[in-house]
Amino acid sequence: MSGVSTIVRGDDARASEEALVGGKGAGLARLRALGARVPQWLVVTTRAFDEHTRTIAPLVLRELASLTGLDPASSEGRARIEHASLALSEAVKLAPIAPALATAIDEGMRALGDGPFAVRSSMVGEDSAEHSFAGQFDTLLFQKDAAEVKDALVQCWASAFSVRSLAYRVRAGMDAAAIGRSAMAVVVQKMIDGRVSGVLFTANPVNGRRDEAVITACWGLGEGVVGGACNTDEFVVGEDGRELSAKLADKDVAVVRDASGRGTRESVVPPAERAARCLTPEEVRLVATEGRRIAAALGGAYDIEWTLEGDALHLLQARPITSVLKDANEIAATADTAGPRIVWDNSNIQESYCGVTTPLTFSFALGAYASVYEQTARLVGISETVLDEHAPVLRNMLGLVRGRVYYNINNWYRLLLLLPSFGKNKADMEKMMGLDAPVDFVHDYVLTGGDKLSRAPKMAATAARLIREFARLDRSVEKFLARFESVTSKVDRNAMPTATFSELMVLAEHLKKELIEKWETPIVNDLYVMMASGRLRRILEKSMGDDAPALWNALVAGEDGIESTEPTRALLRMARLVRGSPALAAVVRSAEPKEALRRIREDHPELAAALAHYLDRYGDRTMGELKLETISLREDPSFLVHVMRNYLDRPDLDPDAIATRERAAREEAEARVSNKLGPLARVRFRRALTAARKSIKARENMRLARTRLFGLYRDLYRAVGTHLHAAGRLDSPRDVFYLTVDEIAAYHGGTAVAADLGSIARARIAEYARYEGEELPNRFETIGAVYHGNLFAADAQAPDAASTSDATTSDARSTRTLRGTGCSPGTVEAELRVVTSPHGDLSVNGRILTALRTDPGWGPLFPTASGILVERGSTLSHSAVLARELGIPAVVGVPNLLKLVKDGERARLDGASGIVERLEALP
Repeated sequence: MSGVSTIVRGDDARASEEALVGGKGAGLARLRALGARVPQWLVVTTRAFDEHTRTIAPLVLRELASLTGLDPASSEGRARIEHASLALSEAVKLAPIAPALATAIDEGMRALGDGPFAVRSSMVGEDSAEHSFAGQFDTLLFQKDAAEVKDALVQCWASAFSVRSLAYRVRAGMDAAAIGRSAMAVVVQKMIDGRVSGVLFTANPVNGRRDEAVITACWGLGEGVVGGACNTDEFVVGEDGRELSAKLADKDVAVVRDASGRGTRESVVPPAERAARCLTPEEVRLVATEGRRIAAALGGAYDIEWTLEGDALHLLQARPITSVLKDANEIAATADTAGPRIVWDNSNIQESYCGVTTPLTFSFALGAYASVYEQTARLVGISETVLDEHAPVLRNMLGLVRGRVYYNINNWYRLLLLLPSFGKNKADMEKMMGLDAPVDFVHDYVLTGGDKLSRAPKMAATAARLIREFARLDRSVEKFLARFESVTSKVDRNAMPTATFSELMVLAEHLKKELIEKWETPIVNDLYVMMASGRLRRILEKSMGDDAPALWNALVAGEDGIESTEPTRALLRMARLVRGSPALAAVVRSAEPKEALRRIREDHPELAAALAHYLDRYGDRTMGELKLETISLREDPSFLVHVMRNYLDRPDLDPDAIATRERAAREEAEARVSNKLGPLARVRFRRALTAARKSIKARENMRLARTRLFGLYRDLYRAVGTHLHAAGRLDSPRDVFYLTVDEIAAYHGGTAVAADLGSIARARIAEYARYEGEELPNRFETIGAVYHGNLFAADAQAPDAASTSDATTSDARSTRTLRGTGCSPGTVEAELRVVTSPHGDLSVNGRILTALRTDPGWGPLFPTASGILVERGSTLSHSAVLARELGIPAVVGVPNLLKLVKDGERARLDGASGIVERLEALP
């Protein structure tokens, strides 16, 4: 046939020609060579893509060059990638297909026979072990004829420059030249209208065992599985083909051919088939056996997309499993089974360091934790000998596993053993940290009676020091905050970008000496919060029974002068000012956020002054505020415009009215408890209540100081990154976040064992990009060397593990009743608004704000929410404190929340009991 340079028939394709037929094309060639049943196909080769894009070559070169060194997570990076994507995608679509290629496609499709056809992108390197590019490029199904196939071809070509694909390649460390060399082939294949489809993993991706295969399956087409639209049955198959387990989902939706004949749609599954197996045991064996035959011939572990048309099994594609898989024998051979057993839990630490966290942030936090807890131990009288013995504990209170920050729970318990009343402190710490389950082997650290007797004098001295520090906390907090203001007021943040590298390092050491190394007061207050809250909780549980949790929440709400609620109240006051000026309201509502800010600063001085004051005081208070890599409000204040828009239509959101309502609620709760107690018990209650309120208020106020400190270091290290980039040591200024604090100091001070910082950063950027696509449990255990032979699988005690294993007969999404910790009373019924990042649509509008976790930077979103629902957290986490202060019903600590619910479904939330009823769960 003509056009052989741009069209290759499937029977003529060879796996060795990936540079011509792309990753999917090469994969299909391998399957066909092994005798698998593969639908007839042809490939529009990369040569055709090159010829098509050659017509727009200057634009391609210019736009791709502009992506060099970008951080795709930054606002600048996102904007640059979006601009390049739009320009290139539109240019590809507007350029006409060459006449010779169009003729070749017509001829090739006549050889395939009648349609419909599937048109799938086939990027070079796609479906490889190095780069899966999963979900980055377009697939178009049920294309009826050559004309539709040509339109789909151009759309696939354009997807080579989609925002997702460009960001993926930039994040993976590819430079502009490598992105420019990325070549797109397109597979045109006879469409199989499967009755049931899915994916086979020839090795178990959960536990790494190669002697187990896993099949996921749903009714209809495989796009329902890979696109996540359909709930799926899951079958685990042993080496002998025997079915080891079957988890049957509520398969309420299937992806099927659209009624128009082109494309697909979601279809409701008949009731009789929803809970029925979509694969018989014989079909399970058939899929597993054929898949294992293919994997054995190819060598390695593969995931294989398949579909059943009638009784015929068709294989659609196969790709190496990109995650590292080891069988049980390999793990046993490498594991350090004689080493220590450690429990890792992210509990409240997720509030500060959610998701993948960069090396700079982790190294900074790790050093800060070690420093401040060592200072606190000295303050309460722990001897230098004991501190020396516990140095490894202090240095390892946090861990970093696949980019995620965890508490090393063992070491937190070890520190508690240095304090009196370990039993009560342990329970109180678990409540404050939001631990879902206690560590079952903590008894290993409990002292014997003899040990307690011998240590009694030291414990008594420590107790006396603690009591003394608790007694003067009011004055200590006041002095701490005054000192913080004094030190930070002398730092000129505006001068950091022009300061020399050496001046910046001197400033870093100064802040460490004057602030970080004098941070005892917040830690002593945290201990006081832990003990005072625990004491109040026990009084309420003893006297008020089941009403205790709701009363505790009401009693500690409504406190005046809590700094963490002030940013939200300040924004509410600004919204009131905007509401009073129609012209100003029009600017805020309609203008693009950056344009709105410009016009406010030029034409509306009163609001401009309020915004300037807000940014000066609270510019570091943003989502992810303790992650140094976060783009703060100082860098991009657009978030404030979005928030004010949310507030404008809610005149009922009056900060003074909210405060009045909360004070009334807590006075009612206080009277209710007091009336139930006798005179002596009432005195103890009022003391415990005063202590809890005072310490929680101080904790929230000093948290703002911590936020501002991290903001100073963020600006400082951004300036360091600029110097290293200017000197040619880093590809981008923001690459500095992939170095550690010690590496930067050593590079400056002449003690670096590796001075090629650019190579270090590039390797870590690629590594951490891989971590972004992984999912780790909230809690797991390791034995011995942490990174050696451990799979980081969920701890069997942890709720996220238990709830997953319980879903044996129906998919987890069918769970109707969810339980967490009620932390702000009230009942609300509304739609869920799932928010996962500070980007995109942030309007809540009377819905239940639903999130994995929140930190203080989320506060401005709260007032327009009818309720707050958070997967992680405790009654003392920030989301709980702020919800109570604003009078919004809230539930935190709901295991697997974001795996179970979807944006838009309705639910009834009870902030007192912690029960959430899903009223109409979406598919």
